[in-house]
Amino acid sequence: MIEEIYQWLDQYEPNRIHICLIENETAEVLSDELIDSGFRVHQITMHQLLSWFAAEPPATPDGTPMRAMLRFLEEEHPREYESRTPQTEALMEMFDELDALEEMIDDADDEDWLPADLLRAMMKKHKITASAAAQRLLPDVNERIREHLMQYPELMTPEILQDFFPELIEALERRQWAGTVYPR
Repeated sequence: MIEEIYQWLDQYEPNRIHICLIENETAEVLSDELIDSGFRVHQITMHQLLSWFAAEPPATPDGTPMRAMLRFLEEEHPREYESRTPQTEALMEMFDELDALEEMIDDADDEDWLPADLLRAMMKKHKITASAAAQRLLPDVNERIREHLMQYPELMTPEILQDFFPELIEALERRQWAGTVYPR
């Protein structure tokens, strides 16, 4: 399906096209790819479209849902979607850094592993092993990941939530088991 979209889009100049997609998980992935390829993308929710259509019905029927979306785009000018690729890549780099530190801690006897500059500096300054230096750097990397995820919550998956925000899961579980309903 995505290949068919790209084949169809090949006939147009990316910077001259505005694409409007109904918001969902697939649309987000496609939006990121399209924006990274130079297209301008707008995402709208079905609720936005239906609410607008109910408030602004056409004088004569548009004929197709695509024409209704086009009219919505022309009249409402929804903001452009911003690619999550840079934020995702930054998160992946932090995960790689975290994995490398955890591997360094687990493989303390591996002399072939050359620690990064920060690790070497910490080892020299505190006269500690690479494993101990990695252990000291681990909380900082975890905190940078947590801050990044708080800034870009759309990158959160259930697994990431469990790994980096277990206290939030525990609080939600305690609230659920307490049987108390809190007003919002």
